[in-house]
Amino acid sequence: MSLQLAPQGRSNHRYDAVSFDRVDPALGGDEALIALTAEAHRRGIKVIGDITLNHSGSDHDWFRAAQQDPHSPEAGFYFFGEGGPDDYATFLGVRTLPTFDHRSPELRRRLYEGPDSVIAKYLKAPFHLDGWRVDVAQMAGRRGEVELNQRVAITTAATVRAANPDAVLLAEHQHDASLTLKGDGWQGTMSYAGFTRPVWSWLAERHDQKDFWAVPGPIPDYDGAQVRAVMTAFGAALPWRSRVHNLTLLDSHDTARFRSFAGPERQLLGAALLFTLPGTPMVFSGDEVGVEGEGLEEGRKPFPWGESAWDQHTYRTYRELIRLRRSHSALSGGGLRWLLAERDVLLFEREDERERILVQISRADHPPVAGEWHATHLLGGPQLVPGRDLPAEGPAVHVWSVAR
Repeated sequence: MSLQLAPQGRSNHRYDAVSFDRVDPALGGDEALIALTAEAHRRGIKVIGDITLNHSGSDHDWFRAAQQDPHSPEAGFYFFGEGGPDDYATFLGVRTLPTFDHRSPELRRRLYEGPDSVIAKYLKAPFHLDGWRVDVAQMAGRRGEVELNQRVAITTAATVRAANPDAVLLAEHQHDASLTLKGDGWQGTMSYAGFTRPVWSWLAERHDQKDFWAVPGPIPDYDGAQVRAVMTAFGAALPWRSRVHNLTLLDSHDTARFRSFAGPERQLLGAALLFTLPGTPMVFSGDEVGVEGEGLEEGRKPFPWGESAWDQHTYRTYRELIRLRRSHSALSGGGLRWLLAERDVLLFEREDERERILVQISRADHPPVAGEWHATHLLGGPQLVPGRDLPAEGPAVHVWSVAR
């Protein structure tokens, strides 16, 4: 469970926080968060907080103090120009989101460095969060000639380890995050570049999206070889620890719904990739029951709690894929070996010391692939014996356990 914790904000997205020191009374206050994590833990669910280290809201206590007194410690928390208190740097030009200046030691101490910081506070009693997801992490500490992004990642990670060694630290990143995933930085990111974009580019039936999440232009039209090339290039730049911690996702609160561009059948192919490739699968609320939405706001539709609105076939398929992944250690932590990547078919193996799993994802009919395996189908499909071709029909998902 990921919990958006910008504790008090004026907007529905709450990234314009007015305070990091207390949970908004409209959400139940501190007591509600304490009760939520306690009940979640009782049920075996972990709760991750969501915070931005890039900016606050313009009504934040710190920003108000900075505007009122240019000699205050808080004045060093932000970028002010020569035009006075209303001349300040913002996130993407949004006036309600003034940008933090991470050169300030006091800002770092209050926000993410050390035991008294916001990051540490919510990982400890009485809140007991199980980690953090850092919003717009690729921009934190980065403005003009100021380049402190890697330092922000390393410092935040050190604070998290000291406060709760078992906590997870994930970052939102739209592009190449390798610099901040090496060594002691973020444990993983939302893998838009290394997973989401290539999957959309291979499986989308529509390509009319104008802005492909910070990459101008429509959705590309990839063949299987291009998917493998992109995933390999991004994966090769990361430690394996980061590969398996990265959140792999088909869509999120910042995108349209994958189903609206890929269609119901191909959504399930994407879900199969989600649960069989390296990474930590992230399912955005409602994808598993067929929620659609073409634009950003439509994509943020809430979960439909009335089961009559659910696509039951999609729901059953997601449950089966989750069961499959949880039942096979090779799918959660095993290595990856690409065997074939052609226009309409991807074939790869996942293997660890216990088992070897063969996965074939076909987006359309394709030429037969010669088989060389003794393998048992894990989803009710055909068994494999040496000399028998693999299935050549698509769209289709096949997962086999290979005899060793």
